[in-house]
Amino acid sequence: MRARAVAGPVVVVALAASSACEIVRPVDPLEAHPDVVALALLLVAGESEARLLAVHPHRDVADSTPEITAFLDGPGWTASFSESVRLPTCGELGGSWLVPSKCLRAKLPEAIEPGGEYGLWGTAPLGSFTGETGVPELPLLVDPANTLRLSMPDTAGLIQIPMRYAVGPETGTVLADLYDVFEISEDGSEEEIPTSHIGAYPVALENAQADTIRIYQDGVRMRLSLRLLGIGWNYTNFAKYPGIDPLPRPWPSFGIEGEGVYGYFDGIAHSETRRVFVGQTGRHDRN
Repeated sequence: MRARAVAGPVVVVALAASSACEIVRPVDPLEAHPDVVALALLLVAGESEARLLAVHPHRDVADSTPEITAFLDGPGWTASFSESVRLPTCGELGGSWLVPSKCLRAKLPEAIEPGGEYGLWGTAPLGSFTGETGVPELPLLVDPANTLRLSMPDTAGLIQIPMRYAVGPETGTVLADLYDVFEISEDGSEEEIPTSHIGAYPVALENAQADTIRIYQDGVRMRLSLRLLGIGWNYTNFAKYPGIDPLPRPWPSFGIEGEGVYGYFDGIAHSETRRVFVGQTGRHDRN
């Protein structure tokens, strides 16, 4: 039976904080045609839209952005990437870029399914391209199983959060993601702070079933949300070769093939959220 998508906040993919993945990378000079297009597409389980990053990696930043057509095939439907939106809407799909770039959005007739299979096709200046990928099943966060309450240490510093989890073989990268971080004052009022104040997240987990993350606290009570992100093997393989010139042949599968096109096409799914409280009982606890 296929797992259903978990309701929750939209996943803002900030992969540049968690890996060396860079869509604009050195290539063999013989392949450095100015019309080459690099694509990055990561389908998010539970979302009813998709976002595609397209760049000209061998052009100057002042040049025109790529002229492409692209379509996403789902179970019984096809959606067009017809809407151009602001670049931040594509999150950090390609890391930083100083080349002509555009972010395209497709509205989907249904939400992306964990475990679902999807296709990509279209045209670029040098020819056509196709792609296919599967979205990972939802990661299972085994421990903490419910709301986690941590005592406030005597001094400021790092707090460890051990985790146990399970992912399927279709998952190549597992990330720990923290968000909705609030500091709690003595009178009970709360102030949201950037996640970067407590650590660089999301962060890749090194082990297959268990790992420990660390968060920084400076003596102020706080609460935050914790979840896992599971990404497939197309992105994982692509991120394994940062800056290699040229990539070893034959290339591993990144999910996209075509004339004058490279990049990755993959899926990402998130676990259920766990609430974490540091130094207080957790009046916002809903578990």
